[in-house]
Amino acid sequence: MGKLFIVESPAKAKTIGKYLGGEFNVLASVGHIRDLPKKGGLAIKIEEDKNKEGCWTFTPTYEVSSDKAKVVSELRKAAKAADEIFLAPDPDREGEAIAWHLGEVLKNDTKGKKVWRVTYNEITKDAVTRAVANPGEINMARVDAQQARRILDRLVGFQVSPMLWKYLHYGNTLSAGRVQSAALRLLVERERAIEEFTPQEYFVMGVEAKKDGTAGTFTAKLARYDGEKPDVKTSSQAALMLNDLDGAALEVSKVEDKPRTRHAAAPFTTSTLQQAASGAYGFTPHVTMGIAQKLYEEDLITYMRTDSVNIAPEARKAAAAFIAQKYGKEYLPEKPNIYKSKASAQEAHEAIRPTDVTKSASALGLDPRAEKLYDLIWKRFVASQMAAAKLNLRTVYIDAVKDELKHSYVFTASVTEILFD
Repeated sequence: MGKLFIVESPAKAKTIGKYLGGEFNVLASVGHIRDLPKKGGLAIKIEEDKNKEGCWTFTPTYEVSSDKAKVVSELRKAAKAADEIFLAPDPDREGEAIAWHLGEVLKNDTKGKKVWRVTYNEITKDAVTRAVANPGEINMARVDAQQARRILDRLVGFQVSPMLWKYLHYGNTLSAGRVQSAALRLLVERERAIEEFTPQEYFVMGVEAKKDGTAGTFTAKLARYDGEKPDVKTSSQAALMLNDLDGAALEVSKVEDKPRTRHAAAPFTTSTLQQAASGAYGFTPHVTMGIAQKLYEEDLITYMRTDSVNIAPEARKAAAAFIAQKYGKEYLPEKPNIYKSKASAQEAHEAIRPTDVTKSASALGLDPRAEKLYDLIWKRFVASQMAAAKLNLRTVYIDAVKDELKHSYVFTASVTEILFD
């Protein structure tokens, strides 16, 4: 007899097995073990709720996936032999659903035994052992959220996809889903609005200027025309202004300095990581998440599916110590930077961060794409724990000067000076 610990991936099982020792039998479900049937209709019973007018219930029918029969057989055998079972798939809605499905499939083999749900945001020995020491129960609200998404996928896919096959002649290669179908509707509505828009001409006025005695030029934009914000709508109006300004000199009337503070961005969530990786390296969301999954399983980053910007206190302390040693104490904020997640975020989760801030990308021997993504995550996290940048925004106001000017013109040019980086 012993303890059975079930995770999602074999790579994770191998790592966690080393942390937990011989008392635990660590096995992998290899993702979902059951799903709605692929054939035979919706497999969802839809009934009107007699107690609530206008409400309906959706009851799905699940079956063990054909390619998971062997895995389930091994898990059932291990569950029978164990005296305590820990369900440890990933700490998101999908992982919660996998844990629930495991519990349901193994129900006959776990009667009278303790069945726990354990979660952790990083695959480190401390995080895993702490999770085992503080197990909980399956969060059914999160399971229901995943089931609702799966049911919507089936309802939309089964009813809209055949329409695509009928009216768009691409064979049966197209499919519709709960997300892209609604997104396509938004795109169509936006495109129609663009087509119906009547363009309006306007002009942005400015000057190429240079300081006396210098070679370099800079651009100053027209900020005030007769004391008002300029609104130049026609080429004839623009030509009259150019004619009025012909031969005018430029004279600095005022220099204004405004101190600015620039705070670092919050550490990455799933969506902000995908956006940054796309902008920096051209990675698609699918590529980004695949690389992040491997980094997570190799114990280099925290869990990569999160909408929270929370940071564990111990991680914040480790970052502060690293920053003080590497960059100097002046780069530490007076108080630790605390970022607020959206109201809908799952607060138990953390943002995406390195599990060990002292490990730089170049020292890990990663493949080029993994190194780029890890470096992006590492820099964003370290910056998020640093003091704010101190800047000075200098704006120069320049008047047009000519005896016979018919109107007044004020141009502005701005530059940002870094006082503390």
